[in-house]
Amino acid sequence: MIETNNDKKSIVVFYVITLLISAVVEGITIITGCRATILILMWIPGIVGIICSRVFYPKQQALGIKKVKTRYLLLAILIPNAYLIPSYMISWAILKDPTIGVDELAHRITNGIAFDIPGICVLFIAFIPMLILSMVTAAGEELGWRGYAFPILARLYGTKKAILINGSIWAVWHMPIILSGQYQASVNIIYGLISFFIEVMILTMIFCWSRKSSGSVIPAIILHATHNLVDQSYLQPLSTNANVPYLSGEQGIITIIVGALVAIVLYFQLSKLC
Repeated sequence: MIETNNDKKSIVVFYVITLLISAVVEGITIITGCRATILILMWIPGIVGIICSRVFYPKQQALGIKKVKTRYLLLAILIPNAYLIPSYMISWAILKDPTIGVDELAHRITNGIAFDIPGICVLFIAFIPMLILSMVTAAGEELGWRGYAFPILARLYGTKKAILINGSIWAVWHMPIILSGQYQASVNIIYGLISFFIEVMILTMIFCWSRKSSGSVIPAIILHATHNLVDQSYLQPLSTNANVPYLSGEQGIITIIVGALVAIVLYFQLSKLC
């Protein structure tokens, strides 16, 4: 059992320190234009969460790093594909985007190394090692946002309000980098900010469902990593039409709609646990 006496103080400390340090790193990123600092930024919530867990909950597993049933791990890989792939396919059909083709994508992913197998096979083989690399960065965010913060918010305010608070802060945390044009800069800025906020709220529902239902942060890490990998390394590079980001991806209206349907189904499953 997690001791709850420190919950209010611990969550305030977590968010204040995370946002203050993030503001400094985001400022450096914006001023210098150095995208490498974004990797540091992604690990700030996790590092602060780790420290806070040791300070406020030294005898508990406050981060949720624990064993999890295999089905949650498989769902963590399948769910992002379930809302990303259909939304991109619909976008390609609407915009008549021919895409670069899977063979060309495989060629780019392997840096031009030729394999005597179909491109689709190369993409499948490359998926696991690329997912592991993606998990390294995704873990930095998820250990903080969902591993540490979400359970505390849920104890204090209930699951619904916890999701709203968790998602809203997570979305706002991204805004300076988006406004600076160094992240998700392919669409109109006003449309991009609004659509990104909505998409992040949807992702928060999905990630929090995995954290609550599995009791572990590991599925959330895999969810986040799979989402980033499939969207940014597979489907975005496949697209050739400049208008695809308006329909699919983290600011795409079709992805928002499909993702919302998935999130609603999972939310009702989560409601049964509350």
